[in-house]
Amino acid sequence: MTDVFVEETGTNRSTLIHVPEDIDFISVSRVPAMIAFPGWHSNPWYFDRLTGLSQTGSKYGMVTAFGFGRPPASEESPICCPKGCDLVCCTKGDKLDLLRPCAWHTEDSEDVAYAKAIAAMLQRDTCVDPGRVFATGLSNGGSMAALVACKASDVFAGVAQMSGALPQVKCVRDKPIAFMAFCGLDDKSCTPTSNQTVKQFAAMNKCTEPFRPTFESATTKCRAARGCEGGVFVEQCFIQGLGDEVPGHDRVKPLYPGEPKQAPTNIDAIAYAHNRLSIISRDKGSG
Repeated sequence: MTDVFVEETGTNRSTLIHVPEDIDFISVSRVPAMIAFPGWHSNPWYFDRLTGLSQTGSKYGMVTAFGFGRPPASEESPICCPKGCDLVCCTKGDKLDLLRPCAWHTEDSEDVAYAKAIAAMLQRDTCVDPGRVFATGLSNGGSMAALVACKASDVFAGVAQMSGALPQVKCVRDKPIAFMAFCGLDDKSCTPTSNQTVKQFAAMNKCTEPFRPTFESATTKCRAARGCEGGVFVEQCFIQGLGDEVPGHDRVKPLYPGEPKQAPTNIDAIAYAHNRLSIISRDKGSG
């Protein structure tokens, strides 16, 4: 874990950083980065085990940084794991803290400032390209990912939201930003607002082409709007029979005995998002 100083709040917060071992910093001067926001009551180790984000990021030569949500004001939970679970226990990646859950507080600006501070630290200390900083998150973390797309397009080049909803705030468009939304059709946190959210980002990016199909399987349908400023795109994927989950990734532990696994035809949101966002660069502009 590494501490990050958040100037706006005058506080230090932790982040978990994974740098691929095989990056040749002699021949590659700058690399992309993905900042990840775990879901409610989750933590970076659980989220990485659930998604395989650091492993997928390594395939794309991408640094992955996991943020820590804020615990309830009444109780400390510095690593977002249950009481009695120390760092060694937490790093196993199978623990969730249901009694004092860490979360992203999208109603204020503190967590956006924290996300921007992580990006600045990565650029300063790990040779991350300022034009290729991305974000993703699940559920409450998906709402956080949508919020940074809305409020910090000067820092982030693209975002992949999984579940969650865009908070009801006024967006500030500094630069075009690629936006992806993955939503299970059984997920009540995203289905009511997903269509409006992608339309909003298509309008923000001044996309001139209508949404057209991009990917389809027996359980997944994706569509994207292109012709957007800066060469970005806005894409939306709906997954049949999926709730508040990472598409293509079963839970670390079932919620209940006999919980069914995801359909093998579900899109792998992590692999798909990395593949799509990896073509985005503010230096060259492509989508």
